[in-house]
Amino acid sequence: MPGVLMKNNLNQADDAKSITLFLGRVFRKLVRLVIGTVSLPALTDILKAIYVEEAQKKLEREGSKPTKSAIALMTGLDTRVVSSILDQNLKETIQNQSVNPEHALIDMWSGDPFFQDSETGKPASLPIVGKGRTFQTLVLRAVGRNITVKTVISRLLASGNIRVVQEDVEKVELLSMLYSPISDDRAKQTEVGLIEASRILTAVIHNMRADSENRVPQQGRWTYRLNPEKYRDFRREARALLEKQIKEGESLLERFEETTKQPGQVTVGIGWYQWSDHEPGEEEE
Repeated sequence: MPGVLMKNNLNQADDAKSITLFLGRVFRKLVRLVIGTVSLPALTDILKAIYVEEAQKKLEREGSKPTKSAIALMTGLDTRVVSSILDQNLKETIQNQSVNPEHALIDMWSGDPFFQDSETGKPASLPIVGKGRTFQTLVLRAVGRNITVKTVISRLLASGNIRVVQEDVEKVELLSMLYSPISDDRAKQTEVGLIEASRILTAVIHNMRADSENRVPQQGRWTYRLNPEKYRDFRREARALLEKQIKEGESLLERFEETTKQPGQVTVGIGWYQWSDHEPGEEEE
């Protein structure tokens, strides 16, 4: 019996290592999509809230009482953190995030009376360096000591949020309170990519819980032996194949789609994509 228990424990440890390895691959792609747009502290807070919410649902599905202690054990979070998260819902957690340092700085500049013009109540024109009401102080309070003033100014100049005014003392003026580190097109592409990734994972989770008769298609095909010189040809033919299947899929959805929106209807869909394990810049010209 001890030998069997030891073997089971080793198998579980190997499973955990395998899952951790593949999580790293998934998270790397996610980080590549959002880095420079969403800060790690904001992402961490969102993940904590999701962990608590999903742990609560899992305990309820299993017929257990979702106590703070049980949630803390399942998530690895301190019970005080669990209590704080339970006091607000996930939507509020996401809305309350300063998703990156630049957002946090602009929020403080526009919302803290110390950095506002006393007559207009608008963000004041700030001397770049020095103590007191300066841009340097704003960076220190909103972003921290480890980020230089020069770096922040460069980012905000590039995004069009500020301008540098040459007076007796060099100052910074806030031009726009809407900070967007990426273009509208890039933001839309990121949104679509994340939505599609979540749909693939929805199929995976469904199949893990469903019996064999009720599982949905969730398959992929690939080869490790493609000559890089032929990649463009493969991509062109794969696109033609998928475009044909997309039209067939659209016809299928149209046949099943009801003419009007009614309560109780569900959302279903089919996805198509082609992938490779190299970056666009590595393609042969």
